[in-house]
Amino acid sequence: MMGARSNSRDHVPRFRIPGAQAPAWVILETGTTAVLSLFSLLLIGRVIGPHAAGVGTVALSAFLLIDLAASSLFPDSLVQRPRLEQDHVDGALTAHLLAGFGGGLLLVGLAPLLSLGAGSGEEVRDIALALAPLLPFSAVSGACSGLLLRQRRNRLLAMRAIIGHPIGLTAGLAAAQLGAGAWAMFVQQAVATAITFSLLAWRLRIAYRPRIRLAALADLWPVAGPQVLSILALAGRYRIFVVALGMLVAEALVAVSHIAFRLVDSVLAVAWGSMARLSIQRLSALQHDRAALAEAYGDLAQLQALMGMPIAAGVALTAGDLVQGLLGPAWQGAADAARIAGLAAVVGFAYGDTGGLFVALGRTRINLAVALAQLGAPLTLLLVLRPETASGVALCWAATTVAIAPPLAGLALRHLGRSPPWLARRIAPGVLATAAMVAAVLALETRLSAPPLLRMAAAAAIGATVFTLVAWLALGRRLPRALLAAGPPPHGSPSPAPVLAPG
Repeated sequence: MMGARSNSRDHVPRFRIPGAQAPAWVILETGTTAVLSLFSLLLIGRVIGPHAAGVGTVALSAFLLIDLAASSLFPDSLVQRPRLEQDHVDGALTAHLLAGFGGGLLLVGLAPLLSLGAGSGEEVRDIALALAPLLPFSAVSGACSGLLLRQRRNRLLAMRAIIGHPIGLTAGLAAAQLGAGAWAMFVQQAVATAITFSLLAWRLRIAYRPRIRLAALADLWPVAGPQVLSILALAGRYRIFVVALGMLVAEALVAVSHIAFRLVDSVLAVAWGSMARLSIQRLSALQHDRAALAEAYGDLAQLQALMGMPIAAGVALTAGDLVQGLLGPAWQGAADAARIAGLAAVVGFAYGDTGGLFVALGRTRINLAVALAQLGAPLTLLLVLRPETASGVALCWAATTVAIAPPLAGLALRHLGRSPPWLARRIAPGVLATAAMVAAVLALETRLSAPPLLRMAAAAAIGATVFTLVAWLALGRRLPRALLAAGPPPHGSPSPAPVLAPG
């Protein structure tokens, strides 16, 4: 009897936390970051008011732009490098540290300029000066994240979002409630930066000596140089686009267009961020096995279609109810623009993460060329067409996504030695499930008469149910292959040491 009871217990399903290298941690991290990034400014801004939020945003935007450059120097090249020597590790960490100090000095120099034309110029300057000392810590965290990504320590990387962002948000809200005003945004950023640095540096376990060998950095630079420029171009293109838009159209149209783009980007960040991390990690480890690389790319393309297509299509389907329910009829233009941007994004999820592929192959100049095209084409269309509606603005922005898809997919397939039908078979489950979801939601919306937010909730529920069922059947009643394993083992990582410390 005892044996029977023991055996029955052994067969009881148990919930298991995913392993340290599981892809689920990447998705959880990017989802947490997207959600908290979207709501942190809203929550703190509601307490401190629009004026203080504007003051903090000016200083924080300058900090984040400089931080992006300083923290993005070598992470991708550290993951991609087939054999990583200690000189590469030492040089990359030291270069990031120096870039952080240089970025801090740059922010100190820019602080007086940031205050020009602002009603609270001195406060903007003071917050920027207070943010400057954070840059070296954030820059080093960027290099640490590359090394941890190479080791596939996805759970540890996820902890910076799961732990750091909520604590930072809590600290910022507490400061706001205590009357800190715009300084509450500084508190949030400072706490999140400190937790991220402490967590990653403490758990990296790689010996480090502060030195730079130019030959080692020269090994990393062919990948790092074009890639960091492409990251800056992609990250800065929206800011430049909005500035150009503000010079051509009325402020109200800028505000409506901005709401539409933020609505789309905030929900798609989960898919884009997750796939970028998983692709660089897995494909770089297979760069010398072209057949295995192609299979891994196909698996990741399938996962990207399953994640991104339903989200993008869902935004397009429910944007009208969401905008009407939260903002009112005056913002209807934002819903129209979000529909266009969402539909265009569906196309962008149809051919896998080419950025990660070209990093793995050491062809980051292609990524740079794509980023420059994505920066220049919308600006050119904006200047030529001079749109007068939010839908016209969205068409200028989204046209590049649709136009670039065929040649970029063809280029990726040529490097992989695969055909378009091969890719079509891989993404078919995502396409079929998304099409079924769209049909179900459209049928529901034509028959359901309800308040906008209730109709949106019903559409989300029925859409998610139909998508999940059709995707499960199309996949042969199993999970996507990209989620079934952590991927190949890390390649050529240096021997781990107990702590990250000068030595």
